[in-house]
Amino acid sequence: MTSPPKDYSSVSDIVVPLEARQRLSANDRLRAFLVLPLVFFLVRQQPDRLERLLTTLARGRRAADRSLVERGLDAVVSVSRRCAGRYCLDRATATALFCWTYGRWPEWHAGAAIDPFRAHAWICVEGAPVREPTSLMKYFVPLISVGPSTNPDAPAT
Repeated sequence: MTSPPKDYSSVSDIVVPLEARQRLSANDRLRAFLVLPLVFFLVRQQPDRLERLLTTLARGRRAADRSLVERGLDAVVSVSRRCAGRYCLDRATATALFCWTYGRWPEWHAGAAIDPFRAHAWICVEGAPVREPTSLMKYFVPLISVGPSTNPDAPAT
């Protein structure tokens, strides 16, 4: 069995495992399970439409904190093998929608690296990627970003 490269320069090597197998609440598991159909619809959209739809969902939501995002990651990877595997767009979108069910929104990003070309989607809190390699921002440039609403009093949709 080979170990992953130290610099994580290949997106195919970025998999987010559960952290020390925590027991998840039934509420969190249910929320994660219920957002999956919407996630699978969203990730099949063209990038501009995906950005518009996520921006609509983020409207009126306050910023998610790191603990909620980590709970969301644990929940979505525990209920979906697809999210637990190499499908970063599904995982990032499901985590954002998990936070949405709590009236919060993280910083959602989809970006690319070149030489060779690689695409990746990830979640940040206060500009810092959550459970991603520290070298992520050295390689990847966000091309689409959807953050929480700057006006928390805006009506939620």
